[in-house]
Order: sequence, then C-alpha cells, then structure tokens
Amino acid sequence: MTIIEKLTEDILKDDYFNQLFRKSSLLSAYKQFNILNNNTLSEKELKDVLRFADILSNSTNSIARNKAYQIITFLNSSYLSDPIYKTVSKAVYSKLGNFPAIKYLEKYNENNSELPINRLIEVEAKKILQQVPGSDKLTFTDVQFELFSSLSNSIEYSFSAPTSMGKSFIIKAFIKKVIKNVPPENLVVIVPTRALINQFAIDLKKELTEVLETYKYRVVTNSSISDLITEEQYNYIFVLTPERLISYLSQENNPSIGFLFIDEAHKIANNKDSRSVTSYEAIEKALKKYGNIKLYFASPNVSNPEIFLKLFNRNSNGNSYKTNESPVSQNLFFVDLLNNKIEYVVGNDNIEMESKDFFSTTKSINDLIKKLGRGKNNLIYCNSKNRTINYAFNFSKSLTKIPANEQSENIKKTISQIKEYIHPDYYLANLLEYKIAYHHGRLPQLIRNSVEELYLNGDITNVFCTSTLLEGVNMPTQNIFILDNRNGRPKLEPIDFWNLSGRAGRLSKELYGNIYCVQHANCEWKNKEILHRNAIKLKPTVLNKIDRNLQKIEKILNEQDISGTKTEKEILQYIANIISVGTMELEGNKEPGPLLKKLIEKNKETIIDLAKSKVKDFTIPVSILNSNQSINLSVQNKVFNELLKRHRQGINIKLPSLNQPKFYQVCKRVLDYMFDLYEWKNAEKKLNNPNSLSYYATIMTQWVKGFSLNQIIQQSIEYHNNTNKEIILDYDYNNPIVFNPRDKRHINYVIENVIEDIEYILRFLFEKYFNHYHSIVVNLLGEENAGENWATLLEYGTQNRIVIALQNTGISRHTAIKVYEKCRNSGLIIRDNKLERIDKQLVLQKFRKTSMEYDELIKIL
Repeated sequence: MTIIEKLTEDILKDDYFNQLFRKSSLLSAYKQFNILNNNTLSEKELKDVLRFADILSNSTNSIARNKAYQIITFLNSSYLSDPIYKTVSKAVYSKLGNFPAIKYLEKYNENNSELPINRLIEVEAKKILQQVPGSDKLTFTDVQFELFSSLSNSIEYSFSAPTSMGKSFIIKAFIKKVIKNVPPENLVVIVPTRALINQFAIDLKKELTEVLETYKYRVVTNSSISDLITEEQYNYIFVLTPERLISYLSQENNPSIGFLFIDEAHKIANNKDSRSVTSYEAIEKALKKYGNIKLYFASPNVSNPEIFLKLFNRNSNGNSYKTNESPVSQNLFFVDLLNNKIEYVVGNDNIEMESKDFFSTTKSINDLIKKLGRGKNNLIYCNSKNRTINYAFNFSKSLTKIPANEQSENIKKTISQIKEYIHPDYYLANLLEYKIAYHHGRLPQLIRNSVEELYLNGDITNVFCTSTLLEGVNMPTQNIFILDNRNGRPKLEPIDFWNLSGRAGRLSKELYGNIYCVQHANCEWKNKEILHRNAIKLKPTVLNKIDRNLQKIEKILNEQDISGTKTEKEILQYIANIISVGTMELEGNKEPGPLLKKLIEKNKETIIDLAKSKVKDFTIPVSILNSNQSINLSVQNKVFNELLKRHRQGINIKLPSLNQPKFYQVCKRVLDYMFDLYEWKNAEKKLNNPNSLSYYATIMTQWVKGFSLNQIIQQSIEYHNNTNKEIILDYDYNNPIVFNPRDKRHINYVIENVIEDIEYILRFLFEKYFNHYHSIVVNLLGEENAGENWATLLEYGTQNRIVIALQNTGISRHTAIKVYEKCRNSGLIIRDNKLERIDKQLVLQKFRKTSMEYDELIKIL
C-alpha cells in the first residue's frame, strides 16, 4: 500500500475529518434552502478540510476522490473568493482530471489562481493524453479516460458508472474510433425505447458528421434496409430497440453485425417488465446468428456489471469496470410537507435540518418548486402520464403567464408548431406560455425533441416528466423534484431511483445538482432506505425467474394456470416459449442457449422433456417461432397450419393491397379475421373487444393513408361529438360523461388517446401480429409473391416507398411526408421508384426556417 493510500484509509476513518465533512456539507445544505444557520468553519477548520481534500484527490479510491470533489463543491458558494480555497479547489479538480469543473471555476468564480509547477505539468500532460479522439477542445476526465482506454482494448466489455459520468458520450467516442477500423464492420446500438432511438441517432449524426461521411457510414433507425438510399455503398450504425433488432435478424439477406452495444443494460434485469426478456432474446439471437460479435454493455450504478457477460458465456475476467466516481455531485434532501421537516441525506445518515422559518412560507408542492427552483432548471418526476399533465397544469395556475412580447422566439415558434401539428387546444402549447412543459413516453417524437431542446437551451425552466428519464433520455438538470416513489404502480427500484437522481447536475454548468424527494398528501415514503446509496447487485430476469419459478414454468408448459401479476405471468410464459423453441433447435445438434444450459446444469430434464413434448408435433418452422416468442406458440402453430391448409386449397392467403377502393372496409375485414385467427379475445387485453375493431380500422386507415396527426385527431374529435360518445376522465373513473367539444379537458382526452392508440395499438400490437402473419406467407409463397407486409405500413404510417426511405434516414413520418409532397420533383433524386440521393440545400429551401420540418431536417440531413 502506498503512503497516499494509507493516508486515505486513515482520513476516511478519522472522526475529525468526518466532523469537518459533515459541517461542510451542512454549510452548503442550508445555503440551498436559504436558511440562516450558525454552521460555519473556523479559519483552521477551513485549512484542514481543504488539506484533507487535497490528499484524498491523490488517491485511486473512488470514494475518497468523490469526497475530495464534494468538499470543494460544498465550500464553493461560501468561500469562492478565499485565496486558499481558490488555489486548493483548482489543484483538487486538476488532480481528479475534472476539466469541466476547472472551467466552471474560471468562468463563474473568476478563479485565475496559479497551480504549482508540478501540478501544472501534470494537467497539461493530461490534456494531451486524455484528449477525446478527433476533438480539439474536449478532454476526458480521469475516470472517463480510464474507461475509454479499457473499452478500446477489449472485444467484450461491461461497465457501470453513475448516470452523470457521461456513458453515452464515451460510447459515441468509442464508435467514432471503431468507424476508422479496417476492414469496416456494421455496428448495432440497442436502446430500450423508441424515444431513445431518435435522440441517440441525432446525437451521432451531429457529433460524427465528418467521420461518418469520410468513412462511408450511415446511421439507421429501422430494421429494414431495403428502402435505404442506394447511390453508394455504405456500412451501417443501427440504433434499434430489442424488438427492431429481432426483426432485423429475421431477415435473411441483411448485412452482418460486427459490434453490439447495449445501452441501459440494467433493463435486462428488470423483473417487472417482459421487455427485459425481449432484450435478452435479441442479444442471444444476434450472437447465435453472427458468431463472435464484439459485445459491450453499459449500465448505471451496478455493483456487478460482469453479470451481463457471464449471461452470454463471455469472458468477464478483466473485462468489466465499475466506478462510483462522478464528475458532478448530488445533494439529496427529503422534504416532508406533511410534518414540516427537511432531512439532508449524507451517506447513510439522515440529518434533520432546522426548518421552522422555511415552512412558514412553504405549504405546498407548488410553493416548494417555486422557492427552491427559482432561476434554475427543474425536472419534476411524476409516476404516470395523467399525473404529470395534472401537476404541470396545477403548477401553471400558481404562475403568471409570460406576455407574448417577453416570450423567447423559440417558445413562440414551438407553440405555433404544436398547435399546427397536434391541435390548438393541446395543453402543452398553453403551458409553454408559463415556461412549463411536460414530457412522457407517448409524446410525439417531434414534440418531445422540441421540449428537450427548449429545456436544454433554458427557454423553459420546469419540465414535469414520467419514467422516460429512467429509459436514458438525456436531460441533465440542476434540480430534480421526485414527487412520487413509484414507477407506475410498483415502487421505484433502487437502480431506477439512482438512475433518476443521477440526472441532477449539469457537467460544465454547475458543480452539483439537487435531488428533492417530497412527501405530500399523495405520496408517503414509508421506507426511506432507498435514499441510502447501497451496492446494487443485479440478476438478469431470465436467470432470476428460472431460479425462483421452475414450478410455475412447469405448470405453464402443462398449460395450467399460475398465480402472480399479469406482468409476471407474461414473463414466465415468454421464458417457457424460449425454452420450448430452444428444444427444437437442439434437434439440429445446435449449441443450447443460456437458458437451456442453465436447466441442464440444474438437472431439470423434466422441464426440458415437457418443453420438447409441447412442440414435438409443431409444423411451423423454428425460424418463425424464433422471431416471435412473445406470441403464444400453440397459436403460432395453429395459424401456420391454417394458412398452409388454405394455400393447398388454392385460397389466396396474401393480405389485400392498400391501393384498392374502400380500404376502411378491407381493413375492418382483415382485423376481424386476425381477431379470430390469433385469439385476441384471450391473448390481448387491449384487443379483446371485437366492437373496438371498427374504431381501430378507422385510425389504421387514416394512418397508413398518410393523414397527418392533426387530421386524425380532428376527425376523432368530430366522431366523439357527432355520436355523443361518453368518455371517462382520469380523475373521475366512476362517472362517464358525454363528450363536449368546447371543454379543453375533453379535447385533450381525445388527443392523448389517439396518440396512445397509434403508438401502442397500431405500431406495437398490430405490427407484431402482422409481422408474424407476413413471415408465414413468405415461408409458404416466397418473398417475391408474399404481397405487402402491413406491419411495415403500420411502422412507417405510409405505403409510399420514398416516404419510407426518407424515414429510414431518421426523419419523422410527418416531415418525410412533407418532404415528399414538396420536393419529389426538386430535391429528391428518385430512380426506378428508389430514393438515390437527397439534395439537402434544395430540400431546405422548400421550408420556412421557423417550421418544425426545417428544424428537424437541419439536424438530420
């Protein structure tokens, strides 16, 4: 052990140090709440605590380095002009290699103190050694550089770090390096949601424009590349959800994959979401299809990141990395509006603060946000879409609307765009007049992009949001107010809580962020253990469920009912399907997948034999089952046999073309047919009512015919009005009321439902079943004779191949349709009904610079 490490060990145990650390942290805490307090440091204490920070910054221990950073941060607001503080603060940040923090001191504190010559030499050396490849100005922090170097020297790697460390930034830097490899290889980045696809793709194009063009790479966000621009030969960076990767893998002639990155890898261990099994399936299938793919996992706040490599039988020795070191720190407070108490959470201690005066003027959530969030950027976490909108709306009532002549041009433009794109009465447009917005997973992509941009630019200061932040949406902030300790109905898991909290603190804009966990009438924190940062050890869902639910899986294979929540049953059914399909592959002497290996290791031959017996008489090709394991296997086999029988009888099994008249009737007839064929009455809660198919056929017709979202919403409003349809508002479930077109609440109810139905019913549920149907038709008739895949039309919301090709460049459906309408004769180079090239300048000339389409095109083309 070196002298520094021995000193570090002694300091961390030292009572005097811990007393000074606590005193420094409280000094900062009381400043945050603007509460007068006698908690000050003597001159000696200041010198001593700064000396401790300097020593700790020399350690390799991440806990010690974090404490060094925190001490300097705690003292900043009180001592920023103190000569000793100025010198030591710069020295500590330089030793930590935290160059954004040094820039902060120089820019906002006017800290121009000189470093000792040896420290100055070290800093300059780091600036050269730790420069981000291909960048003149960006420098990795020490911990970022260590991680980047490890990634660069590995063909399989798994790492975990705090949310604020910039994992996506490191992945992008690594991708930039990989692009230059010879020979070039295609890359896939798996992200958990569609929302993240767009964000990650735009960031890649923005940050890697030159290198992408130089090395002939395209960023692709869909699984189909047959409609991509064809002028030149390109390699690809695919940004896909697990579902889209599975779809990509099911297509025979797609290019091979060389690199696979899994961002937000902890989702593979989410035991309350069946999509965790989909993520597992997508990765396993990619490894099985393309062999020795270079494999990388990134996750936040996990103590055992090596588990992901082990899950897929990859070497984890020396190929994993974890750190708790963060380039910004977070102050965590528990604010109890029921009992008028504030607790400052330091480590595993909850320190009650003197707060009588604070609560004399702070009685409500709105008071709290206004008081603590004044002049700052604030994300306010709510646990559901409806609550998010309601909290935002109620908060706006406590504010004064910003006069039009004082609104920023960006806000004016976005308000106008929302009214045109969605509806003039959409709540969000009105809220922007108060510098407020809401953000949730079903918000249309273009609008979500606008909200994120307004927030990052400071045009709006308060964004009420759902768990989209837990999916990795990049919205760093100064303050996070957590108004609910749930994610939907279940309680927040520790990994989700710290992932959410990790958004507090914007690197280079401040030294710290604040997390305010709020207890109020609608949210009681009975257990505050989640506020203490303990080690988070994950176990992937598939392994966890195999270990704990073998009897239930056995019952499912025997087609018996099991106890548990709907989600748990879905997950176990999914796993049972994987096991069954896996046994079919064993017949071909293939290597068993991880799940079957696990069962073989546990000597669970009974379950394997059961799974074999379940599928032994199946005639459906295993390749189709492999790509559709979330659909009941027996139903899949029944559908295959039914279509095979019809085909042999000479009956046409292709789905009708969309180009024929009276498409609504065609669509309704097909949905009725699918309802019976796939047994939706039992299989899908959202599709179990045959009477709803008329409505879905209407929305579907409008969607694939290219109607704008505004048109679809307007027609739905007219339908509700003309039929005196009853609706149920979220706050009054027991009392249906007749739709009133003059009531904004009713208008917004219809808007949210239409958006939800397009995204979930059309683009998820229907798309899944139509993909399956088409794969069977392709198997029986061949690709050339299989006709139109309705799943593609639902995904893209059009039947126009050029509009599809435009969307495959990353452009939204809305903008792609507008570009085709305005530019098909000038700006788009089309040959044989294929898009060969886009003339960016000609296309941009067709759109107003204030339009939503122009904003999107300038980022993506």
